[in-house]
Amino acid sequence: MRIIEITIGIILLGGAAWTTVKTYKGRGISSILVLAFAVFLVALGLSFLFGAFGEMVRNLRFGSEWLK
Repeated sequence: MRIIEITIGIILLGGAAWTTVKTYKGRGISSILVLAFAVFLVALGLSFLFGAFGEMVRNLRFGSEWLK
C-alpha cells in the first residue's frame, strides 16, 4: 500500500512539474488557474509522500520493539 502511495505522490509531483513548465511563459487568468492547479497537485503529492514515508518510519520504529 505504501508503494502505491509513493507512486501516486511521484506521479502527482510529475504532473505538477509538467503543468508548470507548459504554462511558464503564459499570461492571463487561465495561466494563473493552471499554476494554482499545479500547486494543488504539489500539495497533494507531498501529502501522499510524507504520509507514506511517515508510516514507514513509524512501522520501523514500533516494529523493531521485539529486537530489544
